[in-house]
Amino acid sequence: MRLTDFDALTFDMIGTIIDFETGILQWTRPRILRTHPKATDDEILAAYAQAQSEVRKEDPKLLFSGRFPRMWEKMAAHFGVEMQPDDGRGFMLSGRNWPPFADSVEALQRLKRYFPVLVVATNGDRVSARAMAANLGSPFTRVITEEDMGTNKPNRGAFEYFVGKVGELGIEKKRILHVAQSQYHDIGAAKEFGLATCWIYRRHGEEGYGGTQTPAQFTSPDFLALSLAHLADQVEASLLD
Repeated sequence: MRLTDFDALTFDMIGTIIDFETGILQWTRPRILRTHPKATDDEILAAYAQAQSEVRKEDPKLLFSGRFPRMWEKMAAHFGVEMQPDDGRGFMLSGRNWPPFADSVEALQRLKRYFPVLVVATNGDRVSARAMAANLGSPFTRVITEEDMGTNKPNRGAFEYFVGKVGELGIEKKRILHVAQSQYHDIGAAKEFGLATCWIYRRHGEEGYGGTQTPAQFTSPDFLALSLAHLADQVEASLLD
């Protein structure tokens, strides 16, 4: 299997292209450190991952933007932070402006030269996903959200939906490479669904899974890259072979 075997790349957005951990810390850290000055970034991100998991279980139909107020409520309780009236809305709005990783914009433009179809399949909602895509220069053929899929990754229905949409563009499943950072939401489920996978190991050199839920088991990907720029490097090297 070679990187040049594919006609379409499908991407996770949050954590793969968008640096959500930095965005979360920028908003939550100042508030948490007021009452919990020894809280580490890893502790804050772990609390976010736990809050997200709990909120999703409590209300699976709650959309991405709607989860933020409840996630902050749980995080604030965990760290003993007194919530302010506008905190929930403030946290929600901050999510729409999470920054891209430093390599994302240029790397996506490079990848676009070699793959005719770039599709995002995100657990974010339409408003948030469109804002993020616009901040990236709108490089995608399609932006598919949780509202479109009717469910979230890692649920099989999410993969059935977005792979079907790529199929409508005339691309077979075997010609799709799914590119993602999350072992929990993407890599394991994509492999189980029969997709080729590229794991973007954004947290290389760091312990744990940060703000992403820990998978029940690690899934070996078909390809490994440390960033999107590293993936683009590998694609270009493969073309020279």
